[in-house]
Amino acid sequence: MTMNEDIFIYQLDHSDTIISISANWSAFANQNAWSGSLRPEEVVGHKLWDFIQGIEMRHLYQELIRRVRMGVPSRVISFRCDSPGERRFLELFIEALPENLIEITSRILRKESRSPMRLLGTDAPRSTGKVSICSMCKKVKVAPEKWVELEEGVVSLKIFDEDEMPQLSHGLCHPCYQEAMRELDDTKTPQSCH
Repeated sequence: MTMNEDIFIYQLDHSDTIISISANWSAFANQNAWSGSLRPEEVVGHKLWDFIQGIEMRHLYQELIRRVRMGVPSRVISFRCDSPGERRFLELFIEALPENLIEITSRILRKESRSPMRLLGTDAPRSTGKVSICSMCKKVKVAPEKWVELEEGVVSLKIFDEDEMPQLSHGLCHPCYQEAMRELDDTKTPQSCH
């Protein structure tokens, strides 16, 4: 069976350890400029939670997976997974499998090229400063209640005026947090069939 290059699948065991990834997953991770201690081939055998940054996102995934295991149907979740040179819009679906396994499928809906963003590169030297980026929409926090597109954020925060890129702190902007809470509210109880 040929795997669609825009669909990525990984499976979790009962303890949320990654037990398999689709063959094309490594190529996708390399497109994201992964380097250093985290290599795509080192993912299998590790807990999913080792790879999800930001307490809000970790909590959201934990809740969604817990509910799917309880029989609550999952809905498609929209998110972005940008590489330094591309905006990528994806959807995610979580499915319960026999033996308490979970399958997570991500599918790229569309891609938009852009000038490479050094801030997203893993090989850029990093300062001790931090910039908050939304884990779902990839907007950057420029003020307490203001999140803007990455390109606008690096200009507003004068990130390119520095020799080193700040570290990225992952969280959720207010609209994405509200959408995540709606998703959790909508999946509180199993839907009955009519």
